[in-house]
Amino acid sequence: MRQQAERDRLATANIIRLGYVVVADKNTVSVKTGDNLATRIPFFVFCAGRVSHYRRPTLGEQCLLLNLGSGDNLNNAVALMGLPSDKFPSPTVKENEFMTDYSGGMKEVYNLDTGKLTCHYPGGVEMYAPKFKNHGEIIDHTRSMEADRNIYDSHDHPESIGSKTSPPTQKQSEK
Repeated sequence: MRQQAERDRLATANIIRLGYVVVADKNTVSVKTGDNLATRIPFFVFCAGRVSHYRRPTLGEQCLLLNLGSGDNLNNAVALMGLPSDKFPSPTVKENEFMTDYSGGMKEVYNLDTGKLTCHYPGGVEMYAPKFKNHGEIIDHTRSMEADRNIYDSHDHPESIGSKTSPPTQKQSEK
């Protein structure tokens, strides 16, 4: 009876374990948990169907191991990623922010209260779309597009013989 109780205790002790990634491959990780090593086990991704999301885990990232088998064979486990740790803390702890920090200075912060999305893309942005439509003003480091249209619509050209040309007859701001 005592041996059975000990086997049951060991089996249940390995159902859920805290560990950290020591090897990260395309679709599997190896995870160290205590003195044990679970090798080449699948890791959880946000979605993997018609819509899919992929992020390879980082070495040293903390995770939960869910042992789908029985006993102490952790190679039947699945790794659930995304636990903040001292090595990889939460990028924000503000209750009104949803933030993704991609590292290298790239991050996206959405403020749930104001509806404002702030993005930092140090490598730039490339978009492939047959059409891009904006329903608000576009502003760069100098001025808005509306201000540029106003300058164009009212400008003239001084001529070398002392007279000016007329402002354009077709306004840039007309649709």
